Amino acid sequence: MDSHNIEHIWVLMAKSFSGEASEDELQELDNLLRQYPSVNYSKEILHDFWTVSPDHDRQDAENKYRKLVQQIKNIGIDEGKFTEDEHFINADEQVITTNGRKKKKWLIAAAASFLIISLTGLLFVYSNKQKLNTDIPEPHAQNKINTKSGSKTNLVLPDGTKVWLNASSQLTYEKSYGNSVREVTLSGEAYFDVVKNKEKPFIIHTAKMDVKVLGTAFNVKCYPGEKTTETSLVRGSIEVTLKDRLEKIMMKPNEKLVINQDDVPEKNSDASLNRKSIPSKVKAEKPIITLTHLTLLPKDNTIIETAWVQNRLVFSSETFEEVALKMERWYNVKINIKNESLKQEPLTGNFEKETISEALSALQFSTKFHYNINNNSINIYK
Repeated sequence: MDSHNIEHIWVLMAKSFSGEASEDELQELDNLLRQYPSVNYSKEILHDFWTVSPDHDRQDAENKYRKLVQQIKNIGIDEGKFTEDEHFINADEQVITTNGRKKKKWLIAAAASFLIISLTGLLFVYSNKQKLNTDIPEPHAQNKINTKSGSKTNLVLPDGTKVWLNASSQLTYEKSYGNSVREVTLSGEAYFDVVKNKEKPFIIHTAKMDVKVLGTAFNVKCYPGEKTTETSLVRGSIEVTLKDRLEKIMMKPNEKLVINQDDVPEKNSDASLNRKSIPSKVKAEKPIITLTHLTLLPKDNTIIETAWVQNRLVFSSETFEEVALKMERWYNVKINIKNESLKQEPLTGNFEKETISEALSALQFSTKFHYNINNNSINIYK
């Protein structure tokens, strides 16, 4: 609470009670009281002291005082802080009995006003402190981290979990993350190094699956509009729950789970999973789920699925169409492959600091194609 505003309120109150306040000052006082509604209670007490008849000053002042003290006690402030102050009210009766009602009114009002202003100020400070200490974010308040095409980022969640976010991705989590649950929602691709916590499993929600872990390192790729969703486990263990199936899949280290997003199977409690593939009921020749091993580069055993975390664009025997999507995000360009047959050409590459032009020129050694670049648009053709 702004102390300057509170001091100004007392000045405006005094002018208001004495009839010296202008219309603008009265309007200003009204606006400030709307901003600090708790002050209204003190205003009412002071107004009563100003207007009350002498015959009722003593009891009314004490009642007002005790009511305010009780209000402060109710919010948890030690009542011992105020018992020593009660003699201001009680002693008044002895001091003023021989001085007449006029002096009695002034002393009671002055003493009570001093206590009320002091206690009200303390109430404001304490209440404001309590508000700061208990200011828990709204349940649905969220943090969103986005990356654009051609950029990546990394962050540390409140529990210490490290996240690397690939290009054109979004990670969402509630501001209350870690209080009772550890859950995030991912669109795009991210690599997670999760802090172990048996009481609070780490859960990632994607469009096609949920991934539950206790503490491990793994990669999740779930770009909207792409044909597959992938989970690659580097170490530890994870539990994957498919959104459109009833079973759960436990993954082991160095395994990769690929979900084909073209064909979604019907819910079937009899469905089973082996560590090869699950055939689609829609297209028998095309698997819906495939569980394989991670792909390693022969030269240095780099894990291709997580090489992007090391700022390396790596692919092995992937179609030109799949590689084009990766290059679009990596270089922030738009690639248009003119020939359908060219889209299915397998490509292998390992790039780190190369420009888009240098990368395409290198790929021309293994696959015959031409390309032209116009700003951020690239056409590829036979």
